Amino acid sequence: MMHDDLNANDRLESMERPTSQMPSRSPRARQESPATPLTDREVPIGVARTNDLVHAWLDGELPEAALSGTESAHHVDFWKRLDRDLESRRVMQTPAHVQQKIMDALPALSTTTATETPWWGRSIAISPIAVAAAAAGLLALGAVVGATVQGR
Repeated sequence: MMHDDLNANDRLESMERPTSQMPSRSPRARQESPATPLTDREVPIGVARTNDLVHAWLDGELPEAALSGTESAHHVDFWKRLDRDLESRRVMQTPAHVQQKIMDALPALSTTTATETPWWGRSIAISPIAVAAAAAGLLALGAVVGATVQGR
């Protein structure tokens, strides 16, 4: 996992200064320093929305000529460039030694699986608290049924 250093300017300044001149790390010192705006590297949702015409072209419903001269032409150029770049990657094959390493790293399949055993033959584990709660519930249910039958 890679983390961005949001205080990159502080780090560069501290590398240039001797230790005795290190800036204070108090909040007041940070507020007094000239603030540089941080930029977000993600594309905000809704800003770079692809046009419905481009989606139709990608789905094969529209010819490319229907998109020429529109504001979605740069989207079409992007998808064409992406397709050209991916075309070379589609013909690439993983070397045999890498495939063998992957296959060797996979766990061996067992011959018997849990689904081959019928449900009534499988063992179950229930905690003693669950058993006590079930017994208390059945006792209470029995008391309610007994009281209603006796009340008739």
